[in-house]
Amino acid sequence: MTKSLLTIFIFLSQLLFAQKNDDKIIFGFQFKPIIAASYFKAGDISAQKGDYQFELSPRFGQSLGMVLRYQLSPTFSAETGVNLVNRRYQLQIENNTISLSDFTKFNLRSYEIPLQLLSYVRLNQKYYLNASFGNAINIFPSDIISFAQNNDFFFQSTSRRLKIQSAFIAHLGLEYRTEENGIFYLGASFHRPWKNTARSFPEYNDGTYSFNTQAPSGNDSFYLDISGNYFTIDIRYFFSSK
Repeated sequence: MTKSLLTIFIFLSQLLFAQKNDDKIIFGFQFKPIIAASYFKAGDISAQKGDYQFELSPRFGQSLGMVLRYQLSPTFSAETGVNLVNRRYQLQIENNTISLSDFTKFNLRSYEIPLQLLSYVRLNQKYYLNASFGNAINIFPSDIISFAQNNDFFFQSTSRRLKIQSAFIAHLGLEYRTEENGIFYLGASFHRPWKNTARSFPEYNDGTYSFNTQAPSGNDSFYLDISGNYFTIDIRYFFSSK
């Protein structure tokens, strides 16, 4: 992991300082709505423990950040940048024996530093089809705790697997290039961590009934894995280098 971070920071330094006036470098912004899709193993997760049923549902999220692109050749470029990723979840609890039905909402935030290789296929004078793949370093600032909407008897704590993690990333998109107005990009991307990102530990205690109160430190603690997979729609704009 340390070697991956060192590689990224060296790459960023070269882009920002080594060739400041090189028109091979372009800078842009991107906004990526995150779509929950069960096809990519990023949909709802259901689990049961005793009389307690749980459903963990990814909700709408987004990624926002900057992109640096360095042209290696007429058909290949390297890309990096920094993104703030905000993933939203809802955890539902049900127990018909004690007439329990409640939910809690929480956000899982991270900083993403991608490093990827991109290739182009020119369709006509201004339109280019491109595809890219690479690795992303994801930094999770902290663990999370959230309480139920209706009472404080039910809450969940989310523990990240590691503070710094990595993931495979892949993109496919279409660019419209202009000399004076920059580059407009529309595409899609897939983010898949090499291992599960975090674990959600649900707990309940109303003084009479209790569940999973030793979490997350107990050896027999119940949890739901959060894979960290997600699919996005990518909207980008690159400033003109002219």
